[in-house]
Amino acid sequence: MTDSTVLDTVAGLLQDRVRDGRLPGAVAAYHRGGRYGGAGPVTETAAVGVQDLASGEPMSPDSLFFWDSLSKPVTAAVALTLVAEGSIALDTPLSRWLPELDGAEKPEVLRDPAGPLDDPANLIPCAYPATVEDLLALRGGLGFTPDFESPFCRRLFTVLQEETLGRSVSREEYLAAAATLPLAHQPGHGWTYNSGSTLLGLLCERVADQPLDQLTQDRLFTPLGIGDTTWWVDQQRLDRFTARYADGEEGLSLVDPPDGVYAAPPAFPDAAGALVGPVGDWITFARMLLGGGEVDGTRILPAALVAAMMTDQLSPAQREMSGFFLTDGEGWGYGGSVRPDGTYGWAGAAGTWARVNPRTDEAVVVFTQLALHGPEGGGLFDEIEQIVGAAW
Repeated sequence: MTDSTVLDTVAGLLQDRVRDGRLPGAVAAYHRGGRYGGAGPVTETAAVGVQDLASGEPMSPDSLFFWDSLSKPVTAAVALTLVAEGSIALDTPLSRWLPELDGAEKPEVLRDPAGPLDDPANLIPCAYPATVEDLLALRGGLGFTPDFESPFCRRLFTVLQEETLGRSVSREEYLAAAATLPLAHQPGHGWTYNSGSTLLGLLCERVADQPLDQLTQDRLFTPLGIGDTTWWVDQQRLDRFTARYADGEEGLSLVDPPDGVYAAPPAFPDAAGALVGPVGDWITFARMLLGGGEVDGTRILPAALVAAMMTDQLSPAQREMSGFFLTDGEGWGYGGSVRPDGTYGWAGAAGTWARVNPRTDEAVVVFTQLALHGPEGGGLFDEIEQIVGAAW
């Protein structure tokens, strides 16, 4: 497939969903760099449907979306700028910067992650210190297991507000609550999803002595020329912010309107998934990855750290522990998944998806405002995967 064919085919699929009433709207973008011939760097974008079913405002390339977990690669890149300058190292223990996580005693670890949290027979001492790299690769022990109904995951949802739309606890309250929880596995010896990225953002704030929103702006967005992605949407940009929906037996239902949760500053920027911005800004971030840490002559990261970011950092046992999160040989680098074909990216539960292919110097990003069908995703992205996979 040519670049136009990839985008046209994806856009046609999205338009069919809009026509059938199964999707309010979406924006898709395709980027091809100039490293392997062709007419040089090309970025193409297609917008279909509407931003908000109530207003009927047409979707456009400048529409703003809740990125959800596509924020994780951005957080990883911010952390790696601190590694690159020597402020922290990959093997720096978390206790150096987040001593609250140790509490009064060393953390305990669950023998059985699906078992009870208050049974002494199910708790063993933590044998290894969690490190910066453990947070980057989600190996720290605090995060979702595939069993969302386990006592451990239920506690994450309630105590850390991991299922709450717009967390209300402060940084200090989050860390204090995290310290009360056992770990699902020994640090560095398992894989659990999501919470490690939130902790990584809090660690970056401590190291740089800056709030994450300013840190991200200074170290990543301003040098890259990303000017439209933030942690919330101010009044002047609400007319570009897409409403969020879910679908069920009775059709589409509104989850959050443009002037809802993310129209006000958050309790703290959640590094695991709370950025809001347009598709084009994620394409710019993808160009940095494809450029080995450099875009248009501006170097953000050393090439070696970008290569590590897009390299699987998990053992076979850790991939197996991930369950439905990582499938078909998929592993995890820093902030995103790595597949056997060498592509890097991830999807957000709010309906966002991106893959970067360093082997072919290409990237595809698709933003919708329709929530995925649970942690395993849904049919729409499965079809997009097939289209893009056939082209690559």
